[in-house]
Amino acid sequence: MRSLPALTLAAALALAVPAVASAQVVPPPPVLDSVSLNLSVEEWVRSETARVSLIVDAASNGADAANLRAEIQKAAGVVADKAEWRIVRLDQRADEAGLNRWQAELEARLPEAQLANLADKAKKASRPGLQVRVGGVAFDPTLAEVEAAKAKLRESLYRQVTEEMKRLNAAFPDRQYRVGNLDFMDFEPVPAPQPVMRSAVANMAKAESMEFVAPGVQDKLRLTARVMYSAFATPPKN
Repeated sequence: MRSLPALTLAAALALAVPAVASAQVVPPPPVLDSVSLNLSVEEWVRSETARVSLIVDAASNGADAANLRAEIQKAAGVVADKAEWRIVRLDQRADEAGLNRWQAELEARLPEAQLANLADKAKKASRPGLQVRVGGVAFDPTLAEVEAAKAKLRESLYRQVTEEMKRLNAAFPDRQYRVGNLDFMDFEPVPAPQPVMRSAVANMAKAESMEFVAPGVQDKLRLTARVMYSAFATPPKN
């Protein structure tokens, strides 16, 4: 049987344990420091080919209507025989004489070397009942050219993000910043001094008088990214 002093000491120790536990200091939750900024880059999109459209006006009766599409394609081949001409529009109406009037629009991409003398080639491709004319020349880049430029823009932004993070960590050596978030905004074209679209009506006379064609027209794209750098702040030592 325990003595009374021993029981008193055991009870005192049991009561002292919660008091010691409650006296422990709970560290504060980590604080997240963040720095946000916008970064922008630009890239030229070079177009090596031009989108050329042809307008073909044709008249036919019911007998030769079945061969009309082949005749239109043949006429377009006279303008540029190595191009892949595609009929993008084909309209029909009947005139007072009972003939079917057709108007077709064809498109193809031509290299710069084949852009000279398009109007003369269209005249040579024309014949009675089938007239060919140039509808327009557009120096807009292809989807592949645009996507290649976008990839370069993202690659350039990644480098900027990394370099900016190095500068940030050098300025705050007690932090270890990392990329917490990176949002790419929509690609936006940079307005050019002159429009890239050249209509045949306004510019064909000037284009036909040139002895050579200038190098590929270029567009410019801009990409902006919102980047946030984050780091856990080290609590001050007491």
